Amino acid sequence: MKITILFVCVLTILTFSYCAELPPSFEKCNIQLSGFEKCLSDAIQDAIEQLEESMPKLGLPSIDPFRLETLKLEIGNASEGLHQIWSNVTIQGLSKPTATDARWTSGSLITLKLEVSYDRVFFTANYEANGAVLLLPIDAISPFTCDFVKGGKIIVTYKIEKPKKSSGYFKLISTKVLLEPKKVKFTFNKFFDNQSLTTALNAEINKNWEASWSFVHGFLGVYDPFFDALLRSVLEKVPAGQIIDGLD
Repeated sequence: MKITILFVCVLTILTFSYCAELPPSFEKCNIQLSGFEKCLSDAIQDAIEQLEESMPKLGLPSIDPFRLETLKLEIGNASEGLHQIWSNVTIQGLSKPTATDARWTSGSLITLKLEVSYDRVFFTANYEANGAVLLLPIDAISPFTCDFVKGGKIIVTYKIEKPKKSSGYFKLISTKVLLEPKKVKFTFNKFFDNQSLTTALNAEINKNWEASWSFVHGFLGVYDPFFDALLRSVLEKVPAGQIIDGLD
C-alpha cells in the first residue's frame, strides 16, 4: 500500500530565535528526587489539559479540537487502485486525559515514553473515494466518524539529546506515536446512494472493527509530526534547566 499524505498541520514549527519561559502554571520536576517520574506524569497531564487553550508565546496551539486539512491515500496502482481523500479531519478529546504515565530513561539519548489514557477520542471527517476494490467500482462522498467508544491510549515515545549544561537546550531526535483504542465505532453517513447499503457497510466494518481500525490507522502517521512539533516548540525555546530541575 502506497500512502501519500498531504496535510496542513495546525502547528507551524518556529525556528528558535529567542529564549522563552515555561508558563508559571506548568509544574517543574527534579530529576534527582525519587518521585521524579510521578511528578513528571502529573505535570505532563496538567500541561495537556491546559492546551485546551493555545499558548502563543511557546508556539503551542489548542489541541482540542485538533484539525488536519487534507489527507490523501492511494491503495494499489494509479490505474486500478482506490483513491481516497479525507478532508476537514477533526479530532476531539485530546485535552481530556484520564491518566498519564511518563517514563524517563537516561542513556546516550533520553527516552521519554508517555502513555496517555482517554475515556473517549472522537474523529470526524469528510470522505471521498473513487476507483475500484476487487474490480468493484467505488465512487463515494460521505461524512465519516470514528469514535473510541470505550476509550483507549495514545502512546508517544520521544528520543531526546541532553545538552552538556542545563543552560543549553534539549534536542528532539525522533517521535513515534501509537494509538490503542479499546473499541472503535465507525460511521459513514452516506457511502452509497442506497442508504440500506450504507447501513450494511457500517454494520460490517464495525463487526470487524479491529481490521477496519488497522486500515484507518495507516493515515494516522500524521500524529507523529503533530506530537513532535508540540514538544519541539518547547524544547527549542526554553533552556533545559528551566524545564527539568537537577540536571547539573
